[in-house]
Amino acid sequence: MALTVDGSSARTDRSALEAGDPRGIVRSENSTPAPDGAAPLDDTADIPEVLTTALARRAELLLLVARERDQTQQAKIDAMRSEFDNEQQRRAELLREMNALRDMAMEQMKRDDEVLKKVIALI
Repeated sequence: MALTVDGSSARTDRSALEAGDPRGIVRSENSTPAPDGAAPLDDTADIPEVLTTALARRAELLLLVARERDQTQQAKIDAMRSEFDNEQQRRAELLREMNALRDMAMEQMKRDDEVLKKVIALI
């Protein structure tokens, strides 16, 4: 992907992005170096307004894509949390039911023992 505006000496290049230049700006082969080999004070000084607008738009789109990806991941995490909470509530309810049934069985066993003692006492 290369953008060139009116034969300018700056362009964006995917390989420059992959090489570590976050702006994706590389100099073309026929660009003229700064006088006396000194680097220009502002790297963006020779970049046309259209190119900077395109770069800003691209950065904005990348930010929107990253934000959407984060929102999607957060929605998945929220769904997992909700599913976990629902499962824990269901499990807690089952444990309460088991405890109630166990308590009822213990009470029934106590009554059966009392009845058996009375029957033995009558004999």
